[in-house]
Amino acid sequence: MQLIINVLITLLLFFIQPVFLIGLLLAITTSYKRIKNERTNHRVAIYKELYELKNYLLFGLIAGLVGSILSIGIGVPVTMDWIIVYEVVALLFLLIGYRFISPVFTFSITTLILIAVKLLDSEFPSKILPEGWYQPFEQLQWVNSNLVTNVLFITAILIVMSLFVIKKHADKKLTPWFLQTKRGKRIARYQIKPFWVIPLLIVIPGESFGAFFDWWPVFALGNQQYSLFLLPVLAGMRITVHTQLPKEAVRLLVKDFSVLAVVTGLLAIGSIWNIYVGLAGLILLPLGGLLVLYRHRRRENNWAFLFGAANEGLKVIAIRPDTPAEKMNVIVGDTLISCNNQELETEEDFYQALSKNSVYCHLKIKGSDGELRLAETALYADSPHEIGIVLLSNK
Repeated sequence: MQLIINVLITLLLFFIQPVFLIGLLLAITTSYKRIKNERTNHRVAIYKELYELKNYLLFGLIAGLVGSILSIGIGVPVTMDWIIVYEVVALLFLLIGYRFISPVFTFSITTLILIAVKLLDSEFPSKILPEGWYQPFEQLQWVNSNLVTNVLFITAILIVMSLFVIKKHADKKLTPWFLQTKRGKRIARYQIKPFWVIPLLIVIPGESFGAFFDWWPVFALGNQQYSLFLLPVLAGMRITVHTQLPKEAVRLLVKDFSVLAVVTGLLAIGSIWNIYVGLAGLILLPLGGLLVLYRHRRRENNWAFLFGAANEGLKVIAIRPDTPAEKMNVIVGDTLISCNNQELETEEDFYQALSKNSVYCHLKIKGSDGELRLAETALYADSPHEIGIVLLSNK
């Protein structure tokens, strides 16, 4: 019975950690901000549910399970100091949004900070804190090549697991935001910013938690004692797309991050024999992440605007779920040329054409590749606005 109570309290401590709570608040705030934008700019909430909150809580479960098994299997502990510095770094990165809240940046920078502290041999924090409090940097003996190797391996694993999330979900449920170009044209752009928490079970050396909680489970290997701790690892990204199809932009990002994951894994293996290889890996990780984001920005800057008003017809900039438009496989980036044999120039033209036949819709569509195709479906009588297409008009 006591074991069950200990497990439940350990889970409770996971949910009350500042990193988890601030991330949760950010996910909820993002949901309401997105719904408000949809209602303001499109007169309807495209996605009514708080899917950002759902994504935050669920996307990282599999990655957490796999990462926890491998982290414990590797057997190299992460210190209490590392956890504290990580949470501070993660909270600081949250201040600037989702762009850098990824183990690519947070794990590497956290480890580099601890290495710098060890090189400086700083004892200042311990001298100013009252006796009996947690004394930081008392476990600097664990900041060594093994810690570097462990962090690189876990980061590479989390990158790979994150790529599955990004590839499957990042280009789904995107809300168009409007931007005015230098020439005064209105274009639609999309912020791809998946955000989730990974519950990562890690090993901590010593009696770090036992000093605070007598009930905290501790196990021994040889003469050394260890504890288990469930760490909320925040993962996410933020990019803006307005000149590429979101699916294509995500594909290229996944490709670039895959290369970074492979390089990180190779450096982690090399660090087993040479600490300097590991240090190079910690430095290259954030630089590689910045390079991936820079390459995406270059691709965006080199292409013409894809989501501007079409020369003919109406540009599709969003599709509401569970609507006739979704059943017709109309996708973002398509251009509606005609509806029920009526040429389209404005949104009013579109809804007038739908009203002429309130139970049926026949569309002529030009894809982003320039190919023409036809689509048709039944409609709900007297509800043309329920077709589920959000358009960018020429006027």
